[in-house]
Amino acid sequence: MSQKRSKHGRDLDKVFSEIERLGLQQQIAEIDARGYTVIERLMHDDQLETARQVIADLCEKQTGTKVNFETGEGHEDYRLIPWLLGRHPVFIDIMLNEKTLAVVRYLTGMSSQISTMACHFKGPGPGGELTLHSDTLLPPPFPPYSVISNCNYALVDYTKEAGALATVPGSHRLSRHPRAFETRLVGPDANPDAIPVECPAGSVVIWHGNQWHGSYPRTIPGLRLNLACVYTRPIIKPQELYGTHLPQSLRDEYKDNADFRQLVGLNDTYGWTAEGPSYSDPLDGSRTQIDTVAYSSGNWHA
Repeated sequence: MSQKRSKHGRDLDKVFSEIERLGLQQQIAEIDARGYTVIERLMHDDQLETARQVIADLCEKQTGTKVNFETGEGHEDYRLIPWLLGRHPVFIDIMLNEKTLAVVRYLTGMSSQISTMACHFKGPGPGGELTLHSDTLLPPPFPPYSVISNCNYALVDYTKEAGALATVPGSHRLSRHPRAFETRLVGPDANPDAIPVECPAGSVVIWHGNQWHGSYPRTIPGLRLNLACVYTRPIIKPQELYGTHLPQSLRDEYKDNADFRQLVGLNDTYGWTAEGPSYSDPLDGSRTQIDTVAYSSGNWHA
């Protein structure tokens, strides 16, 4: 007598079917072995230029200083440009990239939600060093599966002198935060196992949440812009508020996009008060399906 395949089994089939369809088997092998992978030139030119310009405009508004991409003058060291998802449709298009999503869902499951989309906006200066750390904000030992997945889009060419991302290959297997003496990227006490992740503009670096990473200070003129997109399992509180906090125009435009609705939390059923849980769709009042969580072969895929 045949039995109906479980939701977990169906989700697992979807994850690997997408990986195979998109030819991402090598990227998955790299994540399992090294903790990170690079998909080069994933963004098209118009998308890349629009994202850069929107972020530059936001930075100028935030600081009152005009952005000079050639020199970086007036924007030395580092600042954060947060909550980009609700600022322009280009960031939603980037979030919904099918290759990125396939790898994210391998790491953090079909119920993945976006936690933050921000830019680490960095000019020349020693204050641009971001020391090594893990995004798994749990006490060690970490679970071996990823509760967070990080996608870092290079909006300019990544080189070490330009302030590129840094990582320690294989550190996701240590299941702990780096100790104080393991965190530095510059100077005589720099971690000898840290390497720069160098790639052309428009590429994306994706890594397991346990992975140790940071970024080098920029030592040449100009600016280093990225798009840091962090995805989480729904058991982890997102850093930024999305869902019904997004502009109504964006919610209307993407209301029929199932990936958008799941990623921004519009399918969430948690967060009730005295009236108890509501399983109604916040957009149209219909019932939504609650994802279940299952475990298999060392990875969560709910």
